[in-house]
Amino acid sequence: MSTTPSFGRQGHPRKIQFSDFFLVSPMIDFELSGLSMSATMGDEYREVLALFRDLGRRRPISIKRAQAVLPGFLADTGFPWATEFERALGGEVTACSDFGHWQIYFYAQAYAKDGQWPPKLSVLGQHLIELELALKAPTEAWAEGDVPRCVDLLEASPMLKNYLWPALIANLRRASTVGEVTTARGLVMCEIWLSLLACEDARIQGEGRAEASTFDDLFPNFAQEPVKSPNALFFEWLERYSNTQGNLAWKIPQLSKPATSKDVDLASLSRQLRRWKSGDGFPSNDALDGLFRNLYGDKADKPNHPGHEKWLLSQMKAAATKRIAFLASILVRLNRLNEPAAPFGYPSIQDWRESRYRHWYRHWLPIQAEQFKVV
Repeated sequence: MSTTPSFGRQGHPRKIQFSDFFLVSPMIDFELSGLSMSATMGDEYREVLALFRDLGRRRPISIKRAQAVLPGFLADTGFPWATEFERALGGEVTACSDFGHWQIYFYAQAYAKDGQWPPKLSVLGQHLIELELALKAPTEAWAEGDVPRCVDLLEASPMLKNYLWPALIANLRRASTVGEVTTARGLVMCEIWLSLLACEDARIQGEGRAEASTFDDLFPNFAQEPVKSPNALFFEWLERYSNTQGNLAWKIPQLSKPATSKDVDLASLSRQLRRWKSGDGFPSNDALDGLFRNLYGDKADKPNHPGHEKWLLSQMKAAATKRIAFLASILVRLNRLNEPAAPFGYPSIQDWRESRYRHWYRHWLPIQAEQFKVV
């Protein structure tokens, strides 16, 4: 199964890439974060940037090429175990030889120069790494063409059992085409993505910042046509939350104009807001930062500012909106199939989304609450 979700900027849409049998590539989450490899690497690490881009395009990468650019890059950034990675690239078995894509991604995110290694991970990060580890053997079996063994390993895994259902296992066992296997993989990927959204949602309540789900109102009703854009739901919420109904466009920063410019092109800003609401892109991180500062105060990103909690909640809702929009772009296509294609045998995508999100939110809430419990 493939789709062409928008990542909020102009350019050619890209298909979903899996990093293993069920998990998508972490580069999708990276792009949904509003980041770019070129901005992150800068001009200093062009060879590293080219290597990562080729990896994303599934182009073959020689060990010699990786050995030439990665160790120096890791050492320059102060990343722990840089020598371990260098030895692993040389063929030695080291502590990082079995690191998967998501483990590297989350370790890089969580790394802080406080000497703690491995770094402390979020509940979501730890769970994804555990899923990735559980999927290693099934993915290897599938890559070798041994689908029966792959399915046996999936079915036997305690870590994966909450994401699988009997009909899916049966469909995988009798699958005779790549398309049938890929559809099954895509359905489980949607279930995992929904769980991860609920995990982050539950974290907000676990931190004591909410009394119920914060993200649930960002999901559209998939039983209605046309399906509403999550972007529209976000901006409708933002207008209510910031008490700017009908006037939100005034708060959009004009990033292309000098900071001293007093001229406000309201017509242009209103058109931009309509485009965002329609799902045609999403504000850049800089645009969101300017918008939220205009709404809550220029220093609202500081913890002691009176508008900080509103600034923080708006940032979290915006991040969730992009990830919900990614999932929604897939679910809309599943919803249009002639035969039922909802995970866990639900009669519709809407029924599945409502029920399973509620299930996962309840699953993650006590786990997240335990993380933030005051001793």
